[in-house]
Amino acid sequence: MRSIKGRIERALLTAALIPVLLVSVFAYLTTQDALTQSGIQNTQTQARLLSSGIENTLKYVPGDLFYLRDANSMFEYGRALVINDENTKETLGRYIARDFLSIIKNRHIYNQIRLIGADGKELIRVEHNEQNGSSRVVPLELLNDKGTSPHFQAAKSLAFGEYYVSPTDLNREEGKLAQPHQPTIRFATPIFAVGERLVAVLIMNVDANAFIDLIKQSNQHDATQFSLINKEGFYISHNDQSKEWGSVHDLSHGHSFSEDYPELADSITQVTSLSSTESEQSLITSLPVYADTEQQHILGYLIAETPKKVALKLLNTFTIGFVAFILFAAVIGFVFARLLSTSMTAPLRQLTLAADKLSKGEVDTPIEIKSRDEIQFLAEAFERLRESVKLLMRM
Repeated sequence: MRSIKGRIERALLTAALIPVLLVSVFAYLTTQDALTQSGIQNTQTQARLLSSGIENTLKYVPGDLFYLRDANSMFEYGRALVINDENTKETLGRYIARDFLSIIKNRHIYNQIRLIGADGKELIRVEHNEQNGSSRVVPLELLNDKGTSPHFQAAKSLAFGEYYVSPTDLNREEGKLAQPHQPTIRFATPIFAVGERLVAVLIMNVDANAFIDLIKQSNQHDATQFSLINKEGFYISHNDQSKEWGSVHDLSHGHSFSEDYPELADSITQVTSLSSTESEQSLITSLPVYADTEQQHILGYLIAETPKKVALKLLNTFTIGFVAFILFAAVIGFVFARLLSTSMTAPLRQLTLAADKLSKGEVDTPIEIKSRDEIQFLAEAFERLRESVKLLMRM
């Protein structure tokens, strides 16, 4: 037979713990959501800062391009090309090469500046090695034919004032990947002379390491890992270098963002502004990065990935607190239930003993129970019964 005392204890303990559990679960979920949102906002802030740094690296390139295009020496050189004035071409070529050298040495982001004739043959090429700080004007006999270059072909079809921005890839010379690898993005614009006649294309090769290094440096100092993908989803920069340059135009190993996150690949490469989502293990923020301040040429998409175990690290502390709170509440509830049930059932136990004695003919002991509730009324009734039985036994 189940005791009333035990049933009361269980009822009281359940009534005490259910609100505690509900409040704890609500607090846990609220804290988890707050930490997730905080992690997303922190990741977004870092992504914006890094994106701005990348774009700032390139923001002066169009200005440099047009500065060289609009130089008087370039205009006169274009006229010399039209009339085939070799002496003027040679003299002005030296001036132009000197201008190229000045920019390439001072900007520290270009590895090549070239002037290519309308027929596709290089006219002037200046090269720079940022690692050792050396620059040179390439001798005429080492100049190449770039007539089939897609960058040359794209730029020569533009109107005056327009410029072309290439995809970021590994540079090739004479059809072969340059060694060591040279990540490159190219800015190009056509050069016109008398009668709006196309005479050349000016191409500036930007060393993409100028902004890739910013990403690499960011990955060294924070749990958030950044990567940069191109419009096709291939990695330009990744913490795991074996995943970089998977395009057929580069190393051809085929690894891309879609292999790592197939469920996110399509949406990531279509974002037009800052966007955040979640995978099973990470908080992921993405945003487009532009190669120009007018945001007409997309450089790629910056991906910021923060492991949830890092973003929700404080949740472990809160979880321990929640568990401790629940255990404490359970102990307090149990003690309270025990005391209250004992207090509630003590008069009933006394009445039970008195009734048992009465049933055995013990009528001399008064039944006195002070409980101030229905049990006391019942005890008084038993007392009247005891008195009646006692009188009957004397007759």
